[in-house]
Parts: sequence; structure tokens; C-alpha cells
Amino acid sequence: MSTGSDDTPATAPAGSTATATAPGAIALSVTGIARAYGVVKALQAASLDIPRGEIHALVGENGSGKSTFVGIVAGTVRPDAGRVEIAGTPCMHHNPGESQAAGALTVYQDGSVVQTLSIAQNLLLGTPPDRRPAYRQINDWAAELLREHGLGRLDVRARAATLSPGDRQLFEIVRALLADPAVLLLDEATSALDAAGVTVALDIMRAAAAKGCAVLFVTHRLGEVFRVADRISVLRDGMWQGSYPAAEVDNHRLVELMAGRSVDVEFPPRATPEEIGEVVLSAQALRGNGFGPAEIELRAGEIVGIAGANDNGQLALLRGLAAVGAPSGELLAADGKRLETYGDSMRAGVVFLSGDRHTESLFRPLAIRENLVVGMLGEFSRLGVVSWQREKESVRNTVRKLGIRLGSPEDLITSLSGGNQQKVALGRVLAGDPDVLLIDEPTQGVDVRSRMDIYRILRESARAGLAVAIVSSDAGELAGLCDRVVVVSRGDIVAEIPGAEATEDRIVLAFAGVGHEDGERAALAAAASAPLAAAVAAVAPAPVARAVGAVRRFARNHIDAARLLLLVLLIVGLGAYAQSQSSLFLSKDNLYNVFLLAAPLAAVAAAQFVVLFVGGIDISVGAAMGVQVAIMSYVVQGGSLGGSLLISLGVAIGFGIVLGTVNSILIEFAKISPVIATIATLGILQGLGLMLRPTAAGSIALPLTDALTRQVWIFPAPLIAFAGLFVVADWVMRSSGVGLRVRAVGMNPQFAYRLGVNAPRLRTLSYIFCAIAAAVAGIVLAGQVGTGDSTVGNSYTLLAIAAPVLGGASLAGGYGSFVGCLLGAVVLALAQTLPTTLGLDDAASYLLTGGLTVIALLVYTTGAVTALRAALRALTRNLSRGGALVARGRAAA
Repeated sequence: MSTGSDDTPATAPAGSTATATAPGAIALSVTGIARAYGVVKALQAASLDIPRGEIHALVGENGSGKSTFVGIVAGTVRPDAGRVEIAGTPCMHHNPGESQAAGALTVYQDGSVVQTLSIAQNLLLGTPPDRRPAYRQINDWAAELLREHGLGRLDVRARAATLSPGDRQLFEIVRALLADPAVLLLDEATSALDAAGVTVALDIMRAAAAKGCAVLFVTHRLGEVFRVADRISVLRDGMWQGSYPAAEVDNHRLVELMAGRSVDVEFPPRATPEEIGEVVLSAQALRGNGFGPAEIELRAGEIVGIAGANDNGQLALLRGLAAVGAPSGELLAADGKRLETYGDSMRAGVVFLSGDRHTESLFRPLAIRENLVVGMLGEFSRLGVVSWQREKESVRNTVRKLGIRLGSPEDLITSLSGGNQQKVALGRVLAGDPDVLLIDEPTQGVDVRSRMDIYRILRESARAGLAVAIVSSDAGELAGLCDRVVVVSRGDIVAEIPGAEATEDRIVLAFAGVGHEDGERAALAAAASAPLAAAVAAVAPAPVARAVGAVRRFARNHIDAARLLLLVLLIVGLGAYAQSQSSLFLSKDNLYNVFLLAAPLAAVAAAQFVVLFVGGIDISVGAAMGVQVAIMSYVVQGGSLGGSLLISLGVAIGFGIVLGTVNSILIEFAKISPVIATIATLGILQGLGLMLRPTAAGSIALPLTDALTRQVWIFPAPLIAFAGLFVVADWVMRSSGVGLRVRAVGMNPQFAYRLGVNAPRLRTLSYIFCAIAAAVAGIVLAGQVGTGDSTVGNSYTLLAIAAPVLGGASLAGGYGSFVGCLLGAVVLALAQTLPTTLGLDDAASYLLTGGLTVIALLVYTTGAVTALRAALRALTRNLSRGGALVARGRAAA
């Protein structure tokens, strides 16, 4: 067995669950892999073999190369050198799809759950193709699988954003195991779990190993390592330090291997009674979403721990102490001032530091320096001018005091390891010299040495007069660090343990072993907190319960349909107003002209929507329409309808493939911003169009123009065709696995890629399809103008963006519909025809068109949708109450 260290044993220890290392039994073989980022060598010549049935722990400090190692095996990181084999299959392309096909499934440190998709959809995304059910069956399929693995309490139709951090990590582990992998990679997969959740996760690992799966477990919690691992490998500064049987190393030896020196792993001494000062924050009858009523006092110089099982209200209480979410009750600062908002809290010296470094604690697009000083710029400036020298000195002092290891303060915050990122976040809030620090998970995902540094920083700050309250899923951390531990269960404070008496077992017992005399009260509380619809389902007649469920699902999952309804109402309203000003507006011929104007716009809006949906944008679509018109004036000047149409479509497809390929190369391979890249192709296309037709000239075949402007009642034939195609396209996007994968790329391309979706390929195809659709829009436009004018598409450039956005598309990707593009195009066509109806001049025409668009967007994206959602919720509540009353009446009868 290759281990990367000459003194490493080649077999698993006695009593291990690992299978014999017979030929063919190796599940993961890594040889000499290396990866550098610029001058930083993240990983150097690492080698490791893991047989089936072995649980192998990989440990090291933050920045030691663990996540790089996992990323290379998982396929999200391409190695500079070395070889990876999974279950005997060499990995040559180094992408997640290849690794998963070979048998390696990964649970990532920062997750891979697309929060805006449902739990069932997320489960389907991470499942190999040969194990996926038909899309229409995913809810029943997901519910059964989760029930089999102990997660039956989860509502598979609910959005994944509703999952707690602990449930999310357990869900990801279960999802990976459903693929029956040869290798299971767990990168900090227990970091958000409480003691009970950790036990469940470790049991899952043992069960997977017993079935022949090789488990690679990355964690900073060394206690977990010794509970489950057969062997342990150590990385330090990107270099392999060796692999050891778990029975042959202890905690101190492992820390020395990780740090390269002896590290004091003892907690700093607790505060003496003399060091604990006056109350600086007090809460009376404090109540909020998920906790209360609670009464608690925080004192200067004291570190208070808040413990509880996952989702029992401890984090909600901590946020409530910062007045986040405007809790009810009384929250008083040291001077007796009542705190009602988080702004009040910050002004009173109370700060909250979230455990979510990625979205709440740090500004990921900013540099390390900017993250450290973002809240203190007023102290470094005079008359609005920041003193660079004072800012630089402050950053230097914070880096030195907190022991932040970095290359340069100007590097992005994402260049730091998790532990150093946490120190930056802590340094930012401490730089403001607060009176109270409320901190969630201060050492989650942090190595031993950084953890000790953070403990030291918190204790030194407390000795300087700071009051600290901590929520942590690590009961041992609370027992060792805190002067007092408050235990929360079901949102209520159920115990308070002095620091000297606090042990990990006593804390866990306090929140897990609520007395039997409280059982009835707990059951009542649980019933009271259960969703009303669930209670109705248990007692109400089946038709009422089904109606309640249907309305709730519509309100939760069909907000897009509500938005489309608003667009229809807006169109009807505009039409009614125009009719009130001109009795001819709703005539058959006039409506036909409105829809004729909307036809090419609907087509180019759909083209733009294709790239918007995956998070891109194409500014060149209008110019592409103009070039297509110019080309058609040369190639379809005569002939039959069939021949002209086939030639036009052939030209559109060929032209679109070329243009889309150029755009995708610039964006996906040259990594140029989509806006900049397509502005460049816009200029090229405009020049090409003027070369073809400097002025309007030539003619389009009459049979083709007649067909493209044919009137069917009040609609042009192309618009009817587009409507049918758009309905089918939306069905595919909403009701198929292909559509789900495309949506996942738009909503979170990084997570989609991790789950094996080839996001770069989908984005490339989207630009090609967009260009083809824009050229098809040019065909429709050519049928209306009848002559070769390369400038006719210019006015569609911005309208092509406005129409899909009106239809619900997001510039960030993942939202909207093709039918929404059609309705948005009709709204814009109405806005363009209204000035003529109202007899306005050109200036007023532009103002009206732009103003209506802005008003539509504002109404559509904010108030009206919110009001509609509130109305649906009110209807749900009324149905629920009605169902309950009917049930009670029947019971009484």
C-alpha cells in the first residue's frame, strides 16, 4: 500500500473493520498528486491507498491541503501532477461527473445543496442516472428513501433552504450513500452537527464501511477521529506527514504532527468571581421565532455558553439577544436603554457574529484588509478622506494580535483557510471595542491551533471587560471555555450550569434528558408549533385537507404562476385604458398589429432568456437579428415558400452556431465577462451588417413574408407557433430531469457542478442556442420589413433583456419562463403602441414606454406579488380553520 511515508505501516490495525488489502480491494489509489496556486504549493506529492471497508481520517491544520486533496479526488480541483484511481478506474479528465461515475461521492465542507430547489429535487440531482426515477415520481421516491435512512421527518416538497444546518449535513451524507459509492469523501461533514447528530453520522460511516465502502473522513474534531477511524493520515503545509493506525497515536501526538511542534491544547483559565462585573445586557420575557419566553443576563468579563440539540432555539435566542428579527419582550443595555432593533444593539455596543462565514460574517468579494476595516472607516478618516497609514497600522496590529496567517492583506478573503477567515471575522467585530459579543459557532471548521488561538482571544477580551455569549454544537468546547452554560430545549431555557461543574456529558444530558414530568408539556408545545395544515390533515375531512395542502403548495411553489397572472392583468389593464381613450384600439386589426410587433420581440426575448437562465447575458442578440435580415435579402429573394423557409432556417442555424461558439469561447474559455464579450461581438456584427447592406436594399421573397405575417384571428401565425413552443419548453424545464439540471446551473453553478452537472457545457450550449434563436427572430423580423436593412435589429437589444425580466427572469439566473417572455413582449409592444393611440409626440412616446416598463417591473417584482402571496396564505389559514370547525362539528354530532 502506498502511503507517502516510509515508516507508515502497510496494513490496517488489528481489530479494524477494514478488509484485507488483496489485489483489487483498493477503492482509492492516489499517487504523487500535487497542486499549486501561484507560488503557494497547496499540495505536494501526496500518495495514499484506501482499501474497501476502511474508515480513513485525514487531518491537518487549516490550509494544510486537506480540501485540495479531497477536491482532486472529487474532481473539482485539477492536479498539476499525479494520478487518481477510483475503484480501479483512472481519472483522466478530473471533473465531478467522471469521479462520480467511477464511484466517488463527496460531501463538501460548505455543502452542495441548491437551496432554492426542493429537497426531492436536490436528492435527484445528486443521484447517478441509473438510479433516478421518472421525474414525476421524485416526491414519492425521495420520501421513501429518506424514511429508510431516518430522515422521514423532512418534507421532500419543501425548499432545501428550510433545512437546518444539521439536517442539511445529514441529508448530504445520506444522498451520497444512496449512490452506493466505492469511496465516500466527507469534508468536515460533521461540523454543524450536535452530539446526537455526530453519533448518527459516525454510525452511518461504520455502516458504509461494513458494506465495503472506503470512507475518507476530514475533520478538525480529533475526538471523532479516534471514535471511528481505522487509520489516520496527516498533512502539514501541503506535505504528507504519513499514515498511522489509530491505535498507535494519541491526541497530543496527532496535534504535534499537524502543527510541527508541541501545542498547548488546554482551555484558558475561567474567570474568577472578582473578574466578573456588572450586567451589560439583560433580557426579560424575551420571545422570538423559535424561542422564548427567556430571561437571561450577561455580565462584563464573563463567557456564557448557550447549548442545545440542533434546532432547539439556541441560535434563535442568541440572535434575539442582538435584537435581530425584532423579538418581543424587554431587552436592556447596560445604561437601561431598551433595544428594539439590531441597529439599536450596535449603537449600544452589542454585536452579533454569525457562524455562516460565507454569507453573513465576511464580504467574500473583498480583500482581507477591507474585511478587517469595513466597520471602522470613520475612525481612519477626516473630512471623508481615509488615512491609508492609520488603516494599514490597524490591519497590521489586528493580524499580529490574532495570529492571522496570510500572504498579503490585499489578497481576497477567500484565499485564507477557514480558521484564518474566522479570525478575520472576529477581528472585525472586536476592532469596534464592543461591550457584548454574541458569537455563533466560533470554531466551526477550524483546526486545533487556530481553535486555541480563538479561545485565547475570547478569554483575553473577556478579561478586558467584554461580555461574551457563545452558541456551539460542540458541548466539550462549551464545558471547557465557558464560565456558565445555559441549556435550551424547545426554545426554553431548561438549565443553567456553572462553568466549574460543566462537563460534556452533563450538558448533553441537560438538553437531551428532559424529565418525564415535562413530557406532556413538551408534547403540547410540539403540537402547538406544528404547521396548522398538518393538524388539519389529521382531523379534518379528506377533501378539506387536500384543498389546504393544494393551496399551500401553490403559495409556496407556484409564485411564478402568480407573477404571470399579474402580467396578464397588466396587459388587460393597459388594453382597457387604451380602449377608453380610443374606441378603435381593441379592433381586430389593431390588436393584430400589436401582436405582430410582439412576435419578433418574443422570439429574441426567448433567445436572451436561455442565457439569462444559466446566469449569463448576450448583448449581441439585436445585432444578430439585423445580420440575419441582411443575409436573407441576398439568399431568399425568390422561390417557393418551402424552399425559402428551409434556406432561412439553414442560414439561421449555421449563423447561430458560429456566433454562439464565438461567444462561448470568449466567455467560458477566455473567461471574459459576458457583458464585455457580447458587447464586442455586438460591434463586430453591426460592422458586418453594414458591410452587407450599407443602406436598406434588396427584398425578401414575397411567399415568405406573406407566411410570416399571416393573420389568424387577431394573432400573427409566428406568435401562435412561438406560444406552443414556449409552453412545451416550460413543461420540459419544470417537469424533467434535464430542466432540473439546467435550473440548478442557473441557481448555483458551483454546487450543480459538484453534483456532476456539466455546467460549462450547458452554458456553452446556451450561448449557441441563444444565437440560433436570435437568428430565427431575425427571420420573423425580415418577414415584416421585407427588405435587407441590417439596422432594424438594433432597437431589440435592450428590449430583449426587458421582456424576460418582466416575465420573471433574474439576471442572477435560475428563474423565469418562456411564457413569461411572451407576456413580457406583449406588455412592451403595448407600451410602444400606446403613444400612437394617445396622440403623443416622440419624446412622450419614449418616456411612456420606459415609464410603463419601470412601473411594471416595480409592481411585478415587489408589492403585488407580496400581496398575492399574503392573500394565498390568508386563504390557506381560512381553509384550515374551516376544516377544523367542520371536524369539530362532526365530532360533537
